[in-house]
Amino acid sequence: MAKGQLRIGPALAYVAPIVPVWMLHAPALSVLPALYAKHAGISLSALGAILLITRLFDGITDPLAGYLSDRTRSRLGPRKPWIVAGGIIATISCYFWFRPAADTGPLYFLLWSIGVYIGWTLMEIPHSAWLAELTQDYDERSRLSSYRTAAVYVGYVLFFCAPLLPFFATTEITPEVTSFVSWAVIALLIVSVPIMAWKVPSGELVMTDRPRLKEILLGMWRNRPFHIFFGCMLAGNVASGMVGALYFFFMDAYLGIADKIVFVALGTSALGVVSSQFWPPVMARIGKHGALAASATGAILTLAIMAFIPPGPLAFPLMLVIFACSSVTATGQMVSNMAIMADVVDYDELRTGKNNAASYYSFNAFIAKFGVAIGGGLSLVIAGLFGFDPNGHNAGWPMAGFFTAFIGVPILLNLSSLWLALRFPLNRRRHAIIAHRLARRKGK
Repeated sequence: MAKGQLRIGPALAYVAPIVPVWMLHAPALSVLPALYAKHAGISLSALGAILLITRLFDGITDPLAGYLSDRTRSRLGPRKPWIVAGGIIATISCYFWFRPAADTGPLYFLLWSIGVYIGWTLMEIPHSAWLAELTQDYDERSRLSSYRTAAVYVGYVLFFCAPLLPFFATTEITPEVTSFVSWAVIALLIVSVPIMAWKVPSGELVMTDRPRLKEILLGMWRNRPFHIFFGCMLAGNVASGMVGALYFFFMDAYLGIADKIVFVALGTSALGVVSSQFWPPVMARIGKHGALAASATGAILTLAIMAFIPPGPLAFPLMLVIFACSSVTATGQMVSNMAIMADVVDYDELRTGKNNAASYYSFNAFIAKFGVAIGGGLSLVIAGLFGFDPNGHNAGWPMAGFFTAFIGVPILLNLSSLWLALRFPLNRRRHAIIAHRLARRKGK
C-alpha cells in the first residue's frame, strides 16, 4: 500500500505487539535490577556490570537486526518473519526474566536479559521500518506513528497498574507482581503477533539486490537530512538521559515525594496515550519538523519551570501538572521521530535505488539508547563533582551542580535540538516530490 489510509483494523493490528514489548521495556533498567538485588542477593557492582553488558549487546544487535531485515526476501515480506521470531524469543525469555528469586543468580539474570533484548530487538527494528513501507503518504505516516506511540504508553500504563490490582497485598512492585505481568505479556504476544502477521499487509518494498553494509553506510554518509535528524535526536536523547538519571533524586532527596513517583508515572503515561492522537493534526498544519521543534520548545519550558518548584505540600500537584505537560511534548517527539525517519528512508531510496529502512531505523534506536546512556552518565558525573549527596543534606554548590546537570545542560541541548529541527529540509512539499519520483520509478 503506497498511498491512502490503512484501515483502522490493520492499523491497530500493526501496533498491537508494541503493547507487550513495552511492558517488557518498563521495568528493564530500574525495577528488575532492584528486585534482583533484593530477592536474588546480586551485588550492585554485579548488576552494574550486567546492565553495561546487556546495553552494549543491545546497541550492537540493533544495526545487525536492521541489516538482516533489509536483506530478507520472503513471501511474507522482509519484516514479518523477524517480528514473529522475536515474539517467540521474547515469550520464552520473559517467563524466566520476570521471576527473581533466591536461586536466580547473576548468570541467570544476564542470560535471560540477553534473551529478552534479542526478542524485542528482532521485533522493534523491523516493526519500525515497516511503517515506511505501509504507506508513502506524508500525513498517514504521522497517523500510524501516533498509534504506535499510544501503544508504547499503553504498555507502560499496564505494567505500572499491575501492583494496584486488589489481589496483591501491597502496591509495591514485587516478584509476585512481575510474575503476574509475565503471564500478561506472554498472552498478549501469543494473540497480537499472529493477528499482526495475518491482518497487516506486508507493505511495498522495491525488490532490488540485497543491500551491502558498505553501500548502506555510504548512503547514510551522503544523506544530509539524516545528518540533521541524527544531530537533532542525539541532542534530545542526551538531554532526556540527563533528566532521567537525576529524576528520582529530584523527587526524593530534593522534593521529598518519592512515594508519589508511581502516580506521576501513571498520570503522565495515560496522558501520553491521549496526546499521541493530538499530534497528527498538528503535524498536518505545521509539518513533522515543526512538531519536532515544538516538542523541543515544550521540553525547554517545562525544564525551566521545574527549577522553581519548591519542596513542600505543593510539590506533588505541581510535578503532576509539569510532567503532564512534559508528557505531551515527549509524545510529540516520539510521533514525529518515527514519521520523519520514514521520509528520510524515502530520500535514501530515491538516491540509492535500495530500501534500507530497517538499517535506518536501527540507527535511530541506537541514537536513542546511546544518547540516554551518555546523558545519564554525564549528569551523574556533574552532580558528583559538585558534591551532591543523595543521602545527605545538600545546599550551595552541591545543589548548583545538581540543577546544572538536571536543568541547565538539558535546556542547552534542547535548544540545539530545536535549531536543528528548524533546519530539517524534508517538508511536505519536498517529500511529495520524492514520493512522486519514486512512484514514477516503479511505473505508477
